[in-house]
Amino acid sequence: MLPSNDLPFLESVAYTPDGSALIYSAGHAIMRIPVDGRGKSQVLARVTLPADASLTLRFSLDGTGQYLLYVHRWRGFRVDLANGSTTPMPIKTDEHPGEGDSPNAAW
Repeated sequence: MLPSNDLPFLESVAYTPDGSALIYSAGHAIMRIPVDGRGKSQVLARVTLPADASLTLRFSLDGTGQYLLYVHRWRGFRVDLANGSTTPMPIKTDEHPGEGDSPNAAW
């Protein structure tokens, strides 16, 4: 892939299951771009984060490429990339080490 001035700083990046595209976050937008360099970035979803969340979104893409998971504080969120809907997923545990820190999560 050739360098591009059109891409913003990328926080999270994942390949689609078939390896044909990259899914990445740019701020609160979830984008898709073909790896062969043909075509432009496409917005898959715009995620509304809590006011105290980071300006960038770190996520984990599931094995189907349809859902991504991100965590803020001690709540997980699943984003459906087909329709952009977000479903909260509470993280159940007896203790929260580093109470103010968000845990790392992956599919």
